[in-house]
Amino acid sequence: MTVTPVARLARCPASAPALAWPGGAMDYGRLRARVAALAGEAAGRGAPDSPVAIISGSRINVALGVLAALRLGRPALPLDAARPDLEACLAACAPGAVLGDEAFAAAAAPPGATTRTLTRPAASARRCALLVATSGTHGPARVAMLSAAALDAHVAASAAVLPPLAAGDRWLVCLPMTSIGALAALWRTLSAGACLVLLERFDAESARREMAAGVSHASVVPAMLAPLCSVAAPPPRGLRCLLSGGGALSARGADAARACGWPHWHGWGMTETASHVAVGLVDADWREGIVGRPLPGVALAVDDARGRITIGGPMLMSGYASPGLAPGAGLLPDGRLLSGDLGEWLADGRLRMLGRADDVIVTGGVNVHPEAVEEALGPCPDVGEVAVTARPDVRWGTVLVALYTGPTEPAALEAWARKHLPSASRPRLFRRVPALPRNAMGKLLRGELPALLVGEDS
Repeated sequence: MTVTPVARLARCPASAPALAWPGGAMDYGRLRARVAALAGEAAGRGAPDSPVAIISGSRINVALGVLAALRLGRPALPLDAARPDLEACLAACAPGAVLGDEAFAAAAAPPGATTRTLTRPAASARRCALLVATSGTHGPARVAMLSAAALDAHVAASAAVLPPLAAGDRWLVCLPMTSIGALAALWRTLSAGACLVLLERFDAESARREMAAGVSHASVVPAMLAPLCSVAAPPPRGLRCLLSGGGALSARGADAARACGWPHWHGWGMTETASHVAVGLVDADWREGIVGRPLPGVALAVDDARGRITIGGPMLMSGYASPGLAPGAGLLPDGRLLSGDLGEWLADGRLRMLGRADDVIVTGGVNVHPEAVEEALGPCPDVGEVAVTARPDVRWGTVLVALYTGPTEPAALEAWARKHLPSASRPRLFRRVPALPRNAMGKLLRGELPALLVGEDS
């Protein structure tokens, strides 16, 4: 049985390492003091059970703010200030308090402060603990409501499969602290009384340096494998688990990690499932698309007619947030979740992903809606018609490709994209084509777009 992070904060020896980052660290005593001070900043703002939004450019501050909200027994809403739908996320959750960078500065505990007892909040484990925005960068905001019970269920199920994590171990997170991958790592690491290690931004040199300092587990996205493998040195001896997720794993990336000797695991899940619900070791029997076996307690089913995957289990969200945080929205009537992914079962019980059931393109772990990118590129002078598709990429899983019919030069369209789109939503290839495929009613035939890339250098 897991111990939730706030309860663990009160129990761990004050001198045990709790949080670390390049150039700094906190033991559990110091972390208790910082969390208590931040909780004091948020206390009294809004209704006692209203969410606390945490908005900071620092991943360390976001982690501290999440723990402060949990300390108060209030839902934590960590958000990236650069999200284009930030206001919509706030409106969906109606937070009573916001912790920004000024609050973190005001709540800095004096050196040596290690006192103040923290106890488990009185809030029920079934109440919402985390409000996590999905990774989509366009379209209506969706924020998943995750209870402490759901997060505890994920931690227990994951711990039954992955190499064990215990007090004294260190888990390196190379992901944004607003992502479910990082938040789940925070939950499982502090629940074990271990130390969470954060990088504000990923680079292979910093990651390898932190790993060499005693990291036992690490969370990455597949795009980070190539830089890690490019360093001419074997994996750190103490590393027991390199967990990738948040996007498709290419055969070349998997082969490179295996050839270098990384203890590589790959998982599949989503914000709505409190992180991975299937995971497996990337060994010699692995092939592209395989995401392993379901975690204990997870019920995965593949719809024979469409191939869409449904998910059941205690780690599912309560629903998508709306003011008042009423549960249910986004789930099937029987409480299961219908994913947007297509899959098939292999004879050995592993699940293999076959792609997306909708038009959303996942690149580098970020969901991108092609229609939104097309809308941004359309006003470019002389672009003509434009459509966005994707092609496989060793590093990012897939990259966006813009196909257009007008006389403008690819360099001009690329410059326009740099000005009007964030990096994650920007095509990496621009190709002029004679015409876009359409049916008799003029509807764009997206399934035929990849055929226009045949012969394009990869």
